[in-house]
Amino acid sequence: MPSVHYNALIDSDAKRVWNVLKQFGGISQWHPTIPESLIEDNQPDRLVGCIRRLTLESGSILRERLLAMDDSQLSFSYRFEEAPLPVDDYVMTVKLIPVSGQDKTLIQWSARFDNREPDPQGQQLVVIRDLIVGGHDSLQAYLGR
Repeated sequence: MPSVHYNALIDSDAKRVWNVLKQFGGISQWHPTIPESLIEDNQPDRLVGCIRRLTLESGSILRERLLAMDDSQLSFSYRFEEAPLPVDDYVMTVKLIPVSGQDKTLIQWSARFDNREPDPQGQQLVVIRDLIVGGHDSLQAYLGR
């Protein structure tokens, strides 16, 4: 099963970063390639099992099910229910680690998935990594405002 791990510092304290990220349905507030996001079926945001529906800039729809949300560990996980990518069993985990004595946070982004078709060149790894890095950069820009 391929996986992508991306660890990076963000220039903000962990509490502030968590307050943004834990709003599972609010990703469109800070991610510029997701103009619309909502939690389906009037479920409460952050309820494990809820599904967020994302409309991408291209008009494609991405649906993600929240698998875990842990305020004490500053982490959450979700999986793709429906995605315009040729992958199955995609699971993303995001974890925040406060940097002691600084207004910085280490964010660990980890995704694992199965390719639907052989990918000997690892192209899908590059696509997923680019999505993660783009999301991280968008979050940093949003928090920097």
